[in-house]
Amino acid sequence: MTKNNVWALCGDSQSADQPCSMTSRMGYLRYLLVLPFLAVLPAVADSTKLTLQDAISKAISEDKWLDSSLHRETALRALSQGATALPDPKVNLGLLNMPTDSFDFNQEAMTQLSFSISQNFPAGDTLRLMAEKYSVQGDQLPLERDNRRAILTMEVSKLWLTAYQYEQSIKLVLRNKKLFEQLHDVVESSYSSAYGAAKQQDLVRSELELIKLDHRLAELEQGKRSALFKLSQYIQSSSSSAVASTPIGLDVNSVESLSLSAAAMQKPSSEVLMRRLSQHPMVQMVEARSSIAQVDKALAEQQYEPQWGISLGYGYRGDDLSGNSRADLASVVASVSLPIFSSRNQDAQVKAAALKVEAIVSEKQLVLNELRSKYLTLTSDIELLQGRVELFQRQLIPSYQQSAQTTLNAYTSNDGFFTEVVQARIAILNAQIELLAIRVERLKRLSELNYVLASTAEEVSK
Repeated sequence: MTKNNVWALCGDSQSADQPCSMTSRMGYLRYLLVLPFLAVLPAVADSTKLTLQDAISKAISEDKWLDSSLHRETALRALSQGATALPDPKVNLGLLNMPTDSFDFNQEAMTQLSFSISQNFPAGDTLRLMAEKYSVQGDQLPLERDNRRAILTMEVSKLWLTAYQYEQSIKLVLRNKKLFEQLHDVVESSYSSAYGAAKQQDLVRSELELIKLDHRLAELEQGKRSALFKLSQYIQSSSSSAVASTPIGLDVNSVESLSLSAAAMQKPSSEVLMRRLSQHPMVQMVEARSSIAQVDKALAEQQYEPQWGISLGYGYRGDDLSGNSRADLASVVASVSLPIFSSRNQDAQVKAAALKVEAIVSEKQLVLNELRSKYLTLTSDIELLQGRVELFQRQLIPSYQQSAQTTLNAYTSNDGFFTEVVQARIAILNAQIELLAIRVERLKRLSELNYVLASTAEEVSK
């Protein structure tokens, strides 16, 4: 800071040729320290920045797993349509009972040219059940996609919020760094002035705090870049370096949407909660697997049914040696399987299929219990974090500000130490950063709660 600028800090009543009083200089020092206390995290949305909703939309629209799942569903639907078709019939064409001494077709009465066609029919309702199985498997894939979208929304939200926390912390530190730079200039000017009362240790301490703030900024920038690089794995259209250099903008509507599910489910009854959780894609996926297991059980039971087959044949015979014509031959053959030796194997398959159904029913209850436990844990955490936010806003930060003001008054009255002034200011900065961390942690819990309360696309449309 130049000499003229130093004098300008004292106000218009002092000239550049006349040093300002220590009282005026310390009055400006008090102004520098008190003014930033009322600043609270301005969150202004910017359309050029990477908003939370933009990140979620890009992650979902560019997810290759969702495309792969859609292709698998289409394949299963096609298999379901073709599963009801009967097996292809078999055609046989043969020359029967040809005499080997003369190879004369007309020599023996048994010699004939045979043509036959046969058709097998699967046991019971096997074909219908196979079509149903493919259809139910296809019904499971949209549920998996709903769950995948919910997971992507949660994971991207948490990474975005982490990057946002680092960026806002950087802004807080930069704001305080400007204050410390101005404070350093005032202390340096006071130390070099014949009328100043600043000590050498005050000057050294102010320089040390500036260095520490630079180191803190480097740490925060490293954390922000790490979070953005992790976020880039979900946003494939942008390079990692491009995402890492993208500024984070707070989309107020997107952040408020994180609270939507929690606001809609304020302390529901146990019955209402379990009914809501039963619509979660994970629970619906278990029910779909249960339906598949029931179809498998029905298919196993079809093995007790006989498998039928039918064959139609025609045999052409030539004339006898005297030139008289012989009658052609026709045949009809029906076949049926006799489940005699395979009964033990069939019993084992049916029993295994039935036990699998029971296991999946138990799995559904386990998933519901896990979701309920997560819901209770998250709602408790959110409530406690909100209490901590209110404690910081109503008591801690005002107390830190009052302490800083008291320390500053003592220092300006030559009844305190510059170190205490700096420590008080650093304490306010730490409190503001900790308040930001608590707010972000609460939003992360809300994003996890939204996943727990997620519903399938079909339920949402209702």
